[in-house]
Amino acid sequence: MNKNIAKTIPDMYLSKKMSMAQIASKLKLSVSTIRYHLDKSGTPRRSRSEAINYWYAIKQNKKPFQLKTIITDTDANLKTAGIMLYWGEGAKTMNVVKFTNSDPAMIRLFLDFLRVICGVDESRLKALIHIYPDHNEAKLIKFWTRTTGIPLCNFYKSFLQEGKKGTYRNKSKYGTITINYPDTKLLKAILTWIDEYRKKYSYDITIII
Repeated sequence: MNKNIAKTIPDMYLSKKMSMAQIASKLKLSVSTIRYHLDKSGTPRRSRSEAINYWYAIKQNKKPFQLKTIITDTDANLKTAGIMLYWGEGAKTMNVVKFTNSDPAMIRLFLDFLRVICGVDESRLKALIHIYPDHNEAKLIKFWTRTTGIPLCNFYKSFLQEGKKGTYRNKSKYGTITINYPDTKLLKAILTWIDEYRKKYSYDITIII
């Protein structure tokens, strides 16, 4: 085998996150040959969970999220805020990260949490606007695309709340928006963080009660 192929194999494994089977198929070589060159080059093997995650990302054309590992004080505050927001307003039982609110500032803050702390794939962020008959849908869509930074093509068809109008618009002139990010693994990570906070402060809560 030429030297270029020998260098290409570790690069495909490390940089492109391809599995040995995927590399073998791409280069028309056996898996044992790929394994041999990875071992010869001293390429560190990924864990089983990492392998499954990368395989899924490549197979389904979905990039895995990347949790931020180096946390500044500002990041720590943002992470805590995001966790608390999801604890209060997020869906806990589905296979998707789903956060619903009518406050634009709160929505922006949660999206900052997803983008900065969770390192989500921007193309997989989805949004759904809940409107009432007396809302101007076109204006709301324009407002929320600008506020969230999520492109119009990633918005689901708006959900119309039938039979209610008038006072709701005054209470929530922007309607309500749901942010969706379909990733079971990220949902589990966020729920784990929530559980850590619950355990951390449960002693004080018990005393207060």
